[in-house]
Amino acid sequence: MPKKLLYAMRHCETLFNVQHKSQGWCDSPITPRGIEQCRIAGELLAGLGVEFDHFYTSTSERCCDTMELVCESAFGEVKPYVRKKGLRECGFGIFEGKDDFCEPGFGAEGDRKVRSLVMSAGGGESDEQIDARVDGCLSEIMADDDTRNVLVVSSGGCLRHFFHVHMDTARVGFPGNTNCMIYVYSWEDGVFTCTDILLPGFSQIDMGGLDGSGVPNRWELDLSLL
Repeated sequence: MPKKLLYAMRHCETLFNVQHKSQGWCDSPITPRGIEQCRIAGELLAGLGVEFDHFYTSTSERCCDTMELVCESAFGEVKPYVRKKGLRECGFGIFEGKDDFCEPGFGAEGDRKVRSLVMSAGGGESDEQIDARVDGCLSEIMADDDTRNVLVVSSGGCLRHFFHVHMDTARVGFPGNTNCMIYVYSWEDGVFTCTDILLPGFSQIDMGGLDGSGVPNRWELDLSLL
């Protein structure tokens, strides 16, 4: 079976990212800074020269918006894409919309067991459920005979779980979770191998809080509205 490539991108910055809140199956809008991140990530993809034949996102609006903005930047148009529930972020149950520090941490294998118990008790998904869901969805996508190069936009936790499932074959270490980061996987004979992780450079929109067009890097509270 020929080698195929999967480019799995995390969505851009959202309001809940800025507010440090857990957003699993719930959603929040992308920020002006997130829009600029998509532009830069799209330029990075365009520079790779990869011809993608399929595009997929989770069913979350933040991921769909990211895909559309990235495609406009990279290809000059929005490519047709398919929304997959299997690519949704982790279901956090009672932790949805809560501050990040309330959510059980993702750590070593022992921590995963504790996390799974707490998440399941709170109506969320266990790590095992997430692993199986995401791996099953991406495996089905890549096994399609019509697939060669695929671009996927999903969420940080979802992609982190997928990396964990295939950590033994990875050629790179886990770099943490940043918006619009791109995991590059080869898929051959049913085996995923993470060969690279691409981190778009956002220094131009981080320095001084502004980019060249004067777009603020984060939403700011207008006190005059209170």
